[in-house]
Amino acid sequence: MKPSKKKTAKRKSHSLVTKLLDLKYRINDWYRAGNKTSKADTRDDKSWVMNLIDDVRDNHLPTLCKEDMLKCNGLWRKYETN
Repeated sequence: MKPSKKKTAKRKSHSLVTKLLDLKYRINDWYRAGNKTSKADTRDDKSWVMNLIDDVRDNHLPTLCKEDMLKCNGLWRKYETN
């Protein structure tokens, strides 16, 4: 008889933090790639994302509010790598 397949449990609470960390890394990569048009903009955007990550971790938030989602989507588009 074959043993049954076991799947690892997905952690839903960390998926939001992972996505926000990916956004932070994207901002870093964009800045390091030579797109240094405005250092203040990238610093402000990165600090906003870090504050959001801290809020999600501290309050165990499963989702973001609409305004935060829209801002994050805009940042993903703004720091798109080509």
